[in-house]
Amino acid sequence: MTIVVGYPPNRKGKAALNLAALLCRSSGEDLVVCTVEPPPWLPGLVREDDAYQSQIDDMTQGALAQAKKELPPDVSATFTTVKARSASAGLLEAAEQHNASLIAVGSSAAGLFGRISLSSVADRLLHSSHVPVALAPRGFRVGDTGKVDCVTVAYTGTEKCDPLLHVAADLVRQLDTKMRLASFAVQHAPPVTAMFQTESAEVVAEWTATIEASARRVLVDVKDPSEGVVIGQGPDWGAALNDIDWHDGDLLLIGSSESGPVARVFLGSRAAKIIRHAPVPVLVVPRGAAASHEH
Repeated sequence: MTIVVGYPPNRKGKAALNLAALLCRSSGEDLVVCTVEPPPWLPGLVREDDAYQSQIDDMTQGALAQAKKELPPDVSATFTTVKARSASAGLLEAAEQHNASLIAVGSSAAGLFGRISLSSVADRLLHSSHVPVALAPRGFRVGDTGKVDCVTVAYTGTEKCDPLLHVAADLVRQLDTKMRLASFAVQHAPPVTAMFQTESAEVVAEWTATIEASARRVLVDVKDPSEGVVIGQGPDWGAALNDIDWHDGDLLLIGSSESGPVARVFLGSRAAKIIRHAPVPVLVVPRGAAASHEH
């Protein structure tokens, strides 16, 4: 299998390369670095058309040359260009050509440093891709020999999340790493009394036990969440995500919405909020990919 990483013609794709390198080191998969350029104009119209196409070609080749310099030296890759009407369509075409297991992209340059901000390319992929999409936070960096140290699964304990746990178990086995389950309690009205705080702690303890029991039911004889269960709490999603300890090498795994197309990624509001506030790379799994792991 292969990982396809999108490297934009504007050469602002180092974070995505770093994420792809992290995943390739961990999985042993091949890497294809892809830059998408517009299709050629109809030939023979005016001389300026040839000049325009030459400029596009120079920009694309310059981007690939920059990608070769930025890719960590211990990771080998194939570099290619795809002509398509949009970057998302071109990356999907490359993924199909190379039988890719996932597509990796970076964040918008307008987003917060260290957080994921969906670019137009990423947003379209998350509504159309048949394979998982890996999202790199803006400015994402990792050590020259860094690997995925732990996969954290955003898990609610409901049966709708069961297929995602099977995907997570396969991924953890492939990456030879650890698994952790995470759920998030967003309390818009903060506790104001000691009694409420005590009740809140009891609720979280019961919630944790329920998630652990659900995971054992699903993952029997498959893969235990070796790093246990964590519950992130806070008055908003940012605080709830920050309430959990994150480390270099962490990867957050989330599933797509039940209301989206069966075979494709589609973000619900909860998943979109988690992505926006995640301080680590996120891998979003399409419903179709998760459903194929149901036992």
